[in-house]
Amino acid sequence: MIQFRNIVKKYRTKTVIEEFTLDIEAGQLIVFIGPSGCGKTTLLKMVNKLIEPTSGKILVNGTDITEMNPIELRRNIGYVIQNTGLFPHMTIQENLELIPKLKGENPEAIEKKTTDLLNMVGLNPEEYLHRYPKELSGGQQQRVGVARAFSTDSDIILMDEPFSALDPVTRSTLQDELYQMQKELNKTIIFVTHDMDEAIKIADKICILKDGHILQYDTPENILKNPANPFVEDFIGKRRVWNNPELLKAEDIMIHQPVKITAKRTVLQAIEIMKERKVDSLIVTDRNQQLLGIVTLKGIQLLNRNMVLEEIMEKNVLSVSQDTNLIAVLAAMNEHKIGYLPVVNSANQLIGLITRSSILSALSSQLIDLEVAF
Repeated sequence: MIQFRNIVKKYRTKTVIEEFTLDIEAGQLIVFIGPSGCGKTTLLKMVNKLIEPTSGKILVNGTDITEMNPIELRRNIGYVIQNTGLFPHMTIQENLELIPKLKGENPEAIEKKTTDLLNMVGLNPEEYLHRYPKELSGGQQQRVGVARAFSTDSDIILMDEPFSALDPVTRSTLQDELYQMQKELNKTIIFVTHDMDEAIKIADKICILKDGHILQYDTPENILKNPANPFVEDFIGKRRVWNNPELLKAEDIMIHQPVKITAKRTVLQAIEIMKERKVDSLIVTDRNQQLLGIVTLKGIQLLNRNMVLEEIMEKNVLSVSQDTNLIAVLAAMNEHKIGYLPVVNSANQLIGLITRSSILSALSSQLIDLEVAF
């Protein structure tokens, strides 16, 4: 865990960080983002003591870093910057193996790790190990820079706008690879960027900064859905959540109190309830709200009115959890050619219903709100 405690940073009379306190959990990828001059890079460089705070302290796994030797600290923290920082006179292999060798790691283990890391960032070891940085493209150099940060076997990796100078395709690919590497290797990563799309794509949590203060620290989903103030809303973009449909969950688009019926009711009663509530289907549940089945007007209107629903209801009902995203919901509806999806919790209890109409209603209401805001 990384803990910032009451960090203040002043340059003469100018305060760039003021009373900054934040806990970063181990194994998470945290993005610092905000306008130019907000203090994000300054905070990043404090973690490996490239910049000293004016006051306050930073703890890594409970230890105040002021008590640590700066050289040892930096050898155990991966660091990636925009221009890679590779040593031009060393081969790719030598760049990757420098810190592990300085730390006295086993030579065979170092060689295997180097090969594995190049494969993880999409570079063939046989082709790239003995090349020099100048023989690689910018994107390839940045891949090596990422691999070198992971080569230290450190628990913490700092990344300062590492992909900002790359073309969009290369940048997107490296974002995907970084995200996958972080999940596989469970590193704690602090990533600085000015690009909100990048932050949303890779972060477990996003810390939005302004003038050295935290405006909001939360998951990408919660920040997009519930911006803390007008500045955050403007900074992330009012329409951004709708440009990222994978962040929209079933609970955001479902009908929260769908019309239900018990399995002991008759066909006649079901039809009357549908007419009264102006719906063409009913979800069948038991007294504990367990999802049992569904009946539709089309499916029962020609049946004997005295039949009991448990005898004729459709029991193999496809459902989704409240965390299922909009893309998966629409894919399920299209694949199974259905216009509804019950939403259940982990105990298979009904908590909502998604219909094509409810999806359109949710999207339409949001667009109306945006138009009013503008």
